[in-house]
Amino acid sequence: MQKGIFEVQTLTPLFLSGADLHTAELRPPALRGMLRYWYRALIGGMVGTDEQGLTIVQQAESALFGTIEKGSAVTVKIAHASALPRIFNERISIRQEEQWRSTGIGYLLWSMAQSGKEERGNFKPARWYFPPGTGFQVTLAVHAGNERLLQQAISALWLLTRLGGLGSRSRRCAGSLVAHPLTDIFSDLPFAPPEQVPELKRQLEDGIAIARTLNEQKTRPLQDADFDVLAPEVCRIWVLQDKQPWPNAEVAMQSIGKKLQDYRNSLNIVQRKIFGLPLPPLSYQRRSSPLLLRIAQLRNNTCVGIALLFKTIGNNVRKEDYAILEQWIQTFPGAVEIML
Repeated sequence: MQKGIFEVQTLTPLFLSGADLHTAELRPPALRGMLRYWYRALIGGMVGTDEQGLTIVQQAESALFGTIEKGSAVTVKIAHASALPRIFNERISIRQEEQWRSTGIGYLLWSMAQSGKEERGNFKPARWYFPPGTGFQVTLAVHAGNERLLQQAISALWLLTRLGGLGSRSRRCAGSLVAHPLTDIFSDLPFAPPEQVPELKRQLEDGIAIARTLNEQKTRPLQDADFDVLAPEVCRIWVLQDKQPWPNAEVAMQSIGKKLQDYRNSLNIVQRKIFGLPLPPLSYQRRSSPLLLRIAQLRNNTCVGIALLFKTIGNNVRKEDYAILEQWIQTFPGAVEIML
């Protein structure tokens, strides 16, 4: 077997559970699912999401991660966590001028807190999570002679740990991870922590370009997207900071959450639909937020945010509707855009 072994560490609370939401556990199927998501976003951004592009995406995804009929070419394993899970009992709201208002972190992670009452039949216990700084080992393995497939799986892990997150509320800064290779990764993917924001920008742009090269797909023109893909016409990425990075991940989440809360509250209910559904009483349908937020750490342990905006169409959403979310980025005076 050929292996890529990584030391992974949580930067923000990781809410990851199986069927029992009263516990927290590191689950390889959850990690595999997110690797598939980012691999699909990468390939779709190269070949498109129309009928022809979707066929290519499905073929590439099944070749790497398998199907119901065909086993996966890559094995995903997770070693035990270095820290015990904790219950999420953080204070998510404070009283201001005789009104309760969510904290920044509370606004991002509100659904992880205890809510409801047993006598009303709507009680929901607080979720358990792995705290920031929890380390665990991830191993990606393929049969000998399949080095190219291993490189492709590693490129998906790089995208996950640089652009996304794992577990519940991962689109709102939870489950942000950092990965350090312990073995040869057979490519120039930049896993090293960046010195400052300009180096982070360069790493993200170079890493996405390298990931595309490792997957050897003939690029097709793309104007619209039916699912989340990494392509300049349908995706934008920014590094978020105020005038400078925040001192740690907690302060970063508080600031990002507060700005998101203030901005969303300034909009009318129809404008808020673009943030995701349901939105009672306007809509009870479900649609994931197109705005993905995560925390990234610089070499001096200061932190910035990463924002991805996927401009998919359909479900009564037009590409121009995303201007509302793009305007929110302007509330960060030090925001830097990543070029795709």
